[in-house]
Amino acid sequence: MALTRKMLRAMGVEDEKAEEIIEAHAETVTALKQQREEAEGRAKEADSLREQLEEARAGAAEDGGWKARFEAEHAAFEEFKQATEAKAKEAEKAGLYRQLLRDAGVDARRIDSVMRVTDLSKVEVEDGRLKDAEALKQGIGTEWADFIATTGTVGTNPPTPPREEGGAKDPADMTTAEYMAYKRKLRATNA
Repeated sequence: MALTRKMLRAMGVEDEKAEEIIEAHAETVTALKQQREEAEGRAKEADSLREQLEEARAGAAEDGGWKARFEAEHAAFEEFKQATEAKAKEAEKAGLYRQLLRDAGVDARRIDSVMRVTDLSKVEVEDGRLKDAEALKQGIGTEWADFIATTGTVGTNPPTPPREEGGAKDPADMTTAEYMAYKRKLRATNA
């Protein structure tokens, strides 16, 4: 039931006094409304804090988010480890293939050029050695033949006609005594 002027007149309160009562009542109602709004604001704040507390308790009950962070870091580490192992395997494969190029006779100055254009994805390493190394070596011999130096031993050409040792010397190369003996020998054979 609301307090109204009509009700106050019915009670026999004078108009002047009724106005004072109404103003006092309005101030009380305004103050109560203000208190109610403040209480509602504190209640909302308390609800928010209660929700945060429940989330924190739930997180603390689980692990405070450490498990998720650990798993993320562990996954990143495993990825890094696999990448590092893959690089090491590729470096080993490249080193073995480089040695195979040397063994096949590819010019040392051309090995880097050959390595840049070679697809090593088809080359496999097994027990620290290249799988099917002989087949690879033959493939290198045909594919990179222009870069393989051919070496061999070539003998000197024999003079044509061969010079007979022990035969007569050229008279121009003989000493005077040898020339005189040569002439006597010729006269003896012709006579």
